Amino acid sequence: MIQLSAFVVCRIIMKEKDGEDRKIAIVGIGPRGSYALEQLVIELSRKNNLTKIKIFLFEETNNFGNGPVYNVDQPDSNWINISSRILLLEQRPTIKLYNSEIPAFPSFHTWSGYNKIDHGDDEVDTYPPRSYVGQYLQERFFSLYEPLHDSNIAFLKNTHVQHMHVENEKVIFKHGQEDASIFDEILLTIGHQPVELSDQLSGWKQKAETNTDLQLFAEPYPIDRILSYEFDPNANIALRGFGLAMIDVARGLAQRYGSFIENNSNKNRRIYRSDNKSNIKLIPFSLDGLPPSPKPLNAAIDNWFKPAEIELTQLKLVLSDKKNQIKAEGIDFLIEPMLSIISKVYFSLPKILGKENYNTNDIEAITRNWLHDENYTHSIITSRNLPTYELLGLLSDMANGVSHISLDYCIGQVWRHCQPTIYTAISHHVCEEKVIADIIALDERLKRYSYGPPVESIIQLIALVDAEFLDLSYLEDPEIELSEDGWKLKKENDTVTAQVMINTVLNPPRVVDVVSPLIKKLLSDDVIEPIHSDLGIYTNEAGYAVSKSNETDLPIAILGRLAKGTIIGVDAILECFGSRPETWARKAAANHLDWLKRV
Repeated sequence: MIQLSAFVVCRIIMKEKDGEDRKIAIVGIGPRGSYALEQLVIELSRKNNLTKIKIFLFEETNNFGNGPVYNVDQPDSNWINISSRILLLEQRPTIKLYNSEIPAFPSFHTWSGYNKIDHGDDEVDTYPPRSYVGQYLQERFFSLYEPLHDSNIAFLKNTHVQHMHVENEKVIFKHGQEDASIFDEILLTIGHQPVELSDQLSGWKQKAETNTDLQLFAEPYPIDRILSYEFDPNANIALRGFGLAMIDVARGLAQRYGSFIENNSNKNRRIYRSDNKSNIKLIPFSLDGLPPSPKPLNAAIDNWFKPAEIELTQLKLVLSDKKNQIKAEGIDFLIEPMLSIISKVYFSLPKILGKENYNTNDIEAITRNWLHDENYTHSIITSRNLPTYELLGLLSDMANGVSHISLDYCIGQVWRHCQPTIYTAISHHVCEEKVIADIIALDERLKRYSYGPPVESIIQLIALVDAEFLDLSYLEDPEIELSEDGWKLKKENDTVTAQVMINTVLNPPRVVDVVSPLIKKLLSDDVIEPIHSDLGIYTNEAGYAVSKSNETDLPIAILGRLAKGTIIGVDAILECFGSRPETWARKAAANHLDWLKRV
């Protein structure tokens, strides 16, 4: 692991040389910002234009190249949600730098020693800790930054960008304690931004601040704050949310107070043994009470749900057709071409419900109804009314390939395989705002399946319930009353009072709710605008912000979740290393070439 302290101190003392250099800033040096830097340098190097340019890199945390999500110091109980098998972060090629070279950096598979040839399809998929992936990302960044800095090209600033504005086609912003800086263009890759607390959380916060017997964690990350807190040994801990972040919190607390061991009588289950020093109980709750659905156990089972390449190609052609996008009136634009893909996969599965009773038209009709209405019921769709404990067991057995596959589980896994195609085809669309908002809402709803955790996570939850460490009695939308004694949860005739509340619900990328002064200033100046009131910022295909009040090209580009709506699919790490930073880099490099021709 890289030791940053001394290195960072000397690198952050920047010595900017005077001269007619063009200045570019990248704000946010996590995985996406780091990869964008790579691609920009590669593009400039290919064209022999890595001259008369200064690239300033702004990152307010110490997570250079990896970002807070992949902090190298976080607990190993935080797992990445994509298996090593498909974590395809390709190598960075050798880069020509004046009369020398910046060496290539290996792919994640090579760096981690993962060799697909050595891993058969029947081998259980592994999900590395986020800290481990962060180590890779950090080493990759510094292997590029060091030679760029030594060549007086790149400069890293460990500081907070407070606000910015556009003036005379330049970007001017204030950061840290320094005077305002002027840049020819900037790229924002700032990821999760603070938003206004909901009325519920705001009320809870005010109450907890005046009562020392109550403890509220308004955010789940960094989890170290939670794991290092000294809980009362008999505390009831309420968990707001029942998704991936809740699993991270629950697993972290479970490992603090005990451990998981093998279940010799059932290899698809675990046993949780506490250290007997506490009676702490976790009490999760959410609006619908539904758990995330686990990913298949291994490549062999995962391949059951993989559509044929020709079907993915046809799907891309239909969805990317601008004429189809203009005519789209609702989510049927996406649903209809998915129906045949889903039905073909469903009938190809080795174990399904209703194989003898339904034909292709039946399956497509049931699928259509369920995609339109999540409350639609059918005998081959998993009932939402099942007890959660039973549902967890059923979902884990499907993921392990030991039970019949329900149609909804099949839909979710097929959808996951189709998501890269969908995201590429629909990004920078010409659909109406309402249509794209509804499509994104459908995709978000299906993330309960497509972005589900490793099956091991669900098996651990089952073990925690068996050990009475996790209580599912109040899971679905309980009544909540906050008193001097704590959060009183009520469900039918049962009540429980929690002294601690942990919010594990992450905020959606709704740019109008962001309270960051940086974004609020750009919005108020009409420099940027949301594509829809529930979505992110409107950008062109190269990632540059578009404003109705300014018809000239803006020198501000935005990649990532703040551009959600213009682009589809923003949060996955593979998207950080995808085509969008590459497209931006080609345009940014072309801009620099045009500038060189004029000076």
